Amino acid sequence: MRFIIITIFCACFLGCAEIIPKNNPTVVFDDGNHFGRLSKSLITDHDSYTWFPKQYDAYHPDLNGFYSANLKNISIKIFMGTWCHDSKREVPRLYKILDELYYDYENFEIIGLTKDKKGYFQDYTTFGITNTPTFIFYRGDIEIGRIIEKPMGTLESHIQNILKGKL
Repeated sequence: MRFIIITIFCACFLGCAEIIPKNNPTVVFDDGNHFGRLSKSLITDHDSYTWFPKQYDAYHPDLNGFYSANLKNISIKIFMGTWCHDSKREVPRLYKILDELYYDYENFEIIGLTKDKKGYFQDYTTFGITNTPTFIFYRGDIEIGRIIEKPMGTLESHIQNILKGKL
């Protein structure tokens, strides 16, 4: 009898576990594009994003005088569109720079926006995004600069100027 009760309890418990959502969705693939919280692996591993490795491999940043210590305690928030030609050019280049500087991606967030520059799961209007990509750099909780759509000069020089407080 005890075995039957335990079996019924386990069956009910496991059966109910299937209808409870395991976690909230943070990314969706719709109409050939990803929206929500993205990751490098999601972008690089997706068959339709052949633009990423082409741009990443072709870009050779000039990191003379740019050290990984420059990025210590710097958080980066990226707003991009996987549909946007500027994002397809600049996001792989940013990853190339950060990879070569051994950036710690723990403080890095990349958000895929809809074509009207809105969030799919969350409202990002407080960030004032008008163009994609928009790279926002923070020291602690303080925004120290942003790159909107295209850098002034090279991407790495624009980043250095933000980090030095020249912009």
